[in-house]
Amino acid sequence: MPRKLRLAVFDLDGVLVKERSSWAYLHRFFGSYELVRRANYAKLFEEGVITYSDWMRLDLEAILQVRGAVHCSEIEEAFSYVELAEGAWELVDYLKRSNVKVAIVSSGIEVLAARVARVLGIEEVYANKLVCDDRGMLVPHGIEVVSPSRKGAVVVEIAAKYGIPLSETMFVGDSVIDCSAFSVVGIPVVLGDESVRCGEDLKLIYVSNLPELTLLVRELLSEGAGTQV
Repeated sequence: MPRKLRLAVFDLDGVLVKERSSWAYLHRFFGSYELVRRANYAKLFEEGVITYSDWMRLDLEAILQVRGAVHCSEIEEAFSYVELAEGAWELVDYLKRSNVKVAIVSSGIEVLAARVARVLGIEEVYANKLVCDDRGMLVPHGIEVVSPSRKGAVVVEIAAKYGIPLSETMFVGDSVIDCSAFSVVGIPVVLGDESVRCGEDLKLIYVSNLPELTLLVRELLSEGAGTQV
């Protein structure tokens, strides 16, 4: 049967941008990377010792511990140096011209996700928010929008919003963190890492880069127009 593509949802870090983690990038920028590396908050989250909101708070406290104070304009400046992944603009432009809805769902930082969305013309953006006080200073807690384990639920919400079947939805990610999203869509695409597995029953599609994914998308849209697989 023909395969249709009507909704394309992208992870952010390591997919639409070259940086693999917006949180790690921010720590390197502000000098707190070694502090959080030693604390290993990721392991505490994976073991269920802390929630994702706790993890965000601890990350932000580490930045403020090193820097003393951070104005939120410094966060925007930091992320202004992050480069788009090769082929990101061309792929998203092609999807939009083909009337495919495009969204970002990331457990990274909304400041970067919003900037990338503005550049690429993506309207639907779901990522975790930082909080600034009345003086524009960063405060040590964030607003959880997308926990790594909840990406699939967010994708389901977006598809329902537009009345698009999940079978006609693609999610593009780059790690096992994306398995909850891969598991709910009809077109689960892993970018760059063929070692990613989400169980034997889930058949993932592997591509090396976004230009290769663009070729796949062209094939899917052609199939959806009536060419039999």
